[in-house]
Order: sequence, then C-alpha cells, then structure tokens
Amino acid sequence: MKQTILSLSLLAFISTQSMWYDKPIVEPITIDTLLNAVMAVESNFDTMAYNSKENAAGVLQIRPIMVREVNRLLGEDKYTLKDRWSKAKSIEMFNVIRSHLKGASDEEIARTWNGGYNGHKKQNTLKYWQKVKQYTQNNIKQ
Repeated sequence: MKQTILSLSLLAFISTQSMWYDKPIVEPITIDTLLNAVMAVESNFDTMAYNSKENAAGVLQIRPIMVREVNRLLGEDKYTLKDRWSKAKSIEMFNVIRSHLKGASDEEIARTWNGGYNGHKKQNTLKYWQKVKQYTQNNIKQ
C-alpha cells in the first residue's frame, strides 16, 4: 500500500514536470461520454472481444483496415494489429480518427467509426448511432 501511494505520488510529480520536455512523460487517457458509449456498444467494455466474421478485436472492435488508416493519417506505422487488444492504444487510435474529423458532431464521429470514411453518410450506420445515443442517454450523467 505504501509503495503504491509512493508510486502514484511519483507519477503525479513526473506528470507535472513534463513541461520541461518536448513531449509529456505521462499522457493521461481521457474517456469522454462519446468514447464510453462507443466502447459499450462495440464490446460491452470487453478488451478481449473478438468478431471473427470481421476480424474486429478489442474494446473498440478495430479491424485491420482501421489500423492501416490510422497509420496512414499519422504518416508512420505506429500501430500494429496486436495494439487492437490494448485498451489504451485502441483509445489512441479512436482519438486519431476523431482528430481528423475536425468540427464533426458526436453522431458523425460515431457513424464514421462504425462505417469508415463515409460512414456518417451511410444509411446502415444510423442504427449504430441510435445504440450509441441510447447508451449515453441511459447510462451517462451529463
């Protein structure tokens, strides 16, 4: 217990000192309302979820094409298929996609996540959006 408190204190100290470096030492993972709802709909928060029909893995049910798209947007091969099993790396990939949808609404982001580049325009992503929206309304206090 004492070691855990010390470790957390050290982590807090290091994260406050990150202004001394080009990049923060500790980058917190923020799980917002939309991301929480998408994880619920995609996998019911199961990091080991796997859909063999679509080869979709992890908490955000990431398919290989999404890993390639994230790497393309970043201009480097930062993520691998193995990273789909990591909750933290899956969230990072989600946020890369979201950051490239400048000015997009939660609906557009969710539908693009589900249906790909033009997902926000596809009729078949409306049902997905309704599930995300319903989860948000029923489970997340705003």
